[in-house]
Amino acid sequence: MWRPIQLDYILGKYEPFDLRVIGALTIWIVLICFAIWLTLTNLPDDWVTLNADRNQLIKFFLINPPLLLSLLLLFWFGFEWSFIPIFLSMFVIGIFSHLEFQWSILFGMAFVFGLSIVAIVYHSISVDYSLRSIPSVIVFVFTSFVSATASSLGAFIWSNSHELSATQTAQLWNAWWAGTFLQSVVIIAPALYLLSPVVERLKDKWYDVPPRPEVSTTWVYSTVVLTTVVISIFIYSGELLGKQRLAEEISSMEVKSLEAIMSSMESVEIITWVSIWIVLCVGLGGVFLIGSWNKELKKSVDIKTQSLKQIEEELIQSLSEKEVLLKEIHHRVKNNLAVVTALLELQYMNTEDVGVKHVLSDSRSRVKSMAFVHETLYQTENFSKVDLQEYLGRLCKSINTSFNPVGKKIKLDLDTSGFQMEMNRAIPLGLLLNELLVNSYKHAFVDKDEGEIKVRFQQGTDHLELSVQDNGVGFKQPHPEDKGSTKNLGMTIIKTLVRQLRGELDMDSQPGKTNFRLRIKQAS
Repeated sequence: MWRPIQLDYILGKYEPFDLRVIGALTIWIVLICFAIWLTLTNLPDDWVTLNADRNQLIKFFLINPPLLLSLLLLFWFGFEWSFIPIFLSMFVIGIFSHLEFQWSILFGMAFVFGLSIVAIVYHSISVDYSLRSIPSVIVFVFTSFVSATASSLGAFIWSNSHELSATQTAQLWNAWWAGTFLQSVVIIAPALYLLSPVVERLKDKWYDVPPRPEVSTTWVYSTVVLTTVVISIFIYSGELLGKQRLAEEISSMEVKSLEAIMSSMESVEIITWVSIWIVLCVGLGGVFLIGSWNKELKKSVDIKTQSLKQIEEELIQSLSEKEVLLKEIHHRVKNNLAVVTALLELQYMNTEDVGVKHVLSDSRSRVKSMAFVHETLYQTENFSKVDLQEYLGRLCKSINTSFNPVGKKIKLDLDTSGFQMEMNRAIPLGLLLNELLVNSYKHAFVDKDEGEIKVRFQQGTDHLELSVQDNGVGFKQPHPEDKGSTKNLGMTIIKTLVRQLRGELDMDSQPGKTNFRLRIKQAS
């Protein structure tokens, strides 16, 4: 593929006195001077008069050193290296051949225009320029033909400036495009085939070759506009030169002036038809390039889409593996907490002291409340949040089974449907509810045979609210100095958990109605 290493890239990539920069610039300047010298040496003596036969003209264009050099530099290094040698060489020829300064510039630009068409094609199409496949050969031959025809517009600048006849103009134009095209096919093509692999290896050895530039919409539009402007300039220039010749002939108006006027008209007509041909080639080429660019863009999108699909599959697989691992972690934590609960249960069964039994029973309940979280997460697909209805339902059922006094009818009513909470907040919430329910079962119904405990979890505009209400005997605040009692320990745990949840706890207790209400700000 075409991988240009532009002049501005080398100057920006390496230090000014780097051997690679100095060497490249020195060789480039020497080649430019050598090409100009060879051009002047090989220039036919009758270039201006065109009395020589057509074969000599074809020979000149067939072995045109600046054009040979510029085409090879274009394919191997990029457009910036190629257009200066050909422009300077043709500009010097124009000056030496008595062209006016502005027409010498336009004469040199005709060759640059031909080079730019080659650069546009190989910049837009991903094709091997070293001609190792049939499609690459077809692209090269077609591009060379259009490029040769485009650069031959300079023949009309030359013809009108030197007052050549229509026959002489046609002869010059045919020799120009035919010689240039044959040069590409006969000399440039074999050189690209034989030397390109060697040049590419040397480029990779000495330079950090940048990736092939991508074709953008802006680049396509800019290229079309620029090409249109250049063709318009050549058409206008040919018309201007033709009008000048007509004005000069009319001013003299000799007998043979009619023949000169007709010759000038024929010259302008040739310019017009050649320009139309160039416009058609550029238009069709533009359509082809845009279509090729769309194909390249689609290909790039397909490749990126395939890459994204592959990454997505890898992420899904990785996520699945992590989900399995996380489930296993929750399962093992739940099992470990179950072991702790069993040990507390054994200790509870082997202890006769009532106070110790109370402590072990409370501890067992607290461990179970934490185990329920991991059990709930193990059985769900969402590991970031806990379903409070399932979690708190298991917790309330376990507490009711463990602490509901025998012979009493205590009803537990739970309403937590539709809520989920992060695990780091669900665990302290469960521990807090555990303490409140255990206190209610143990102390609210001391002198009553039946009762009811209501647990509500509601959502406000900016907060969550948990309320635990019972119709027992009421809550008696412990004495501040009674630090050893289990009631005081329970309240200490409750206040600690409230601070952890960054909530506010209101307690309202009187005989027949005790209510604990916790307000928690919603996580942002």
